[in-house]
Amino acid sequence: MADELSDGTLRGMVSVVDSEWTLREATPVDRGFCRVYRLVVGTATSTRECYLKAVPEGRDAGVAADARVSAVVGEHTAAPVPGILGAVDDHPDLPAPYFLVEAMPGDEVPYERVGWVSDDVLRTTARQLGESLGELHRIDAVDSFGYVFYDESRELAGGRPSGTVDELRVRDGVDSWPDYLRARVDRELGRHAESGFSDLTPRLESWCEDRIERLDQRDGGFSPVLGRNDHGLHNVLVDADTGDLTALLDWAYTLAVTPAYDLQFAAYLFGGGFLSAIPEVADRQEMVRDALLAGYRSTAPDLADDAATYRPLYELLAMVRIMNDFEQLRPRLPEGTGDAVAEGLREDVESLLERNSR
Repeated sequence: MADELSDGTLRGMVSVVDSEWTLREATPVDRGFCRVYRLVVGTATSTRECYLKAVPEGRDAGVAADARVSAVVGEHTAAPVPGILGAVDDHPDLPAPYFLVEAMPGDEVPYERVGWVSDDVLRTTARQLGESLGELHRIDAVDSFGYVFYDESRELAGGRPSGTVDELRVRDGVDSWPDYLRARVDRELGRHAESGFSDLTPRLESWCEDRIERLDQRDGGFSPVLGRNDHGLHNVLVDADTGDLTALLDWAYTLAVTPAYDLQFAAYLFGGGFLSAIPEVADRQEMVRDALLAGYRSTAPDLADDAATYRPLYELLAMVRIMNDFEQLRPRLPEGTGDAVAEGLREDVESLLERNSR
């Protein structure tokens, strides 16, 4: 693991959160860009397991926002979110921001393994995720579109976030959904132009602009909600035998978006369509979408019609995300399948454009 933290540094980080805790064990965990450690700490009466999430060197990575959003979701929903034990936004000697979070039960499954999860297990996970997303979207926390940040005037020096919605902010929020989408499309297609799929970028640019112009012609109908956004098996814990959702992890990239946008990203990434060029893998996006919406209707019936609205633009952007990160995905795929998966992605995008060209 690159950029590891020393035992002395970890002891110092734990003591800022609780001066009576002592570090017993520290094991690095490979989770994305951040430095994450499984810790065993001694308390006054026992030991406990927890996790430490720290900013990577030279990057913010949304760690401070992650702690606040997690606390809000835990306070306002029944979603399985681990409790924040303490957070530190700034420190002269330690790698801040960072926070400690309680350990949760469940199994970690890499997101590219979704294609090999059984139908029954995947359906259960999707339905329960839909329930949690319905509750998430009903939290009245945002009034514009954009990246969900936090109130920087409320600095934490080891304490717990309050879990109140007034701790959240939308950084440089945009009032218009079409305007926000234009900016997001520009960013994503800017990355796409540097990917192995760059020959498709000009066509995607013109198609996306046409679709956004159609959104411009609508009279309202787009309201911001807290969007999970960073969907995939890699950001949840599940009971691998039943599919029961035991934890929703990693809220650093929460966005204020529309319900339909958030649901479409979840349906695409959990549906595993990006792997369907592998012979034994099926595109189960329709099955996953139905299960997501069934769960969603049980907790947010008032938002379900908006959430159920299919827009090909949102599905395309989910595909673009996979394309943009494909070189990170390739080595995790079964040996010899990388080229086939890349070609399958290309064909799926071209098919979507053809089906929705008018």
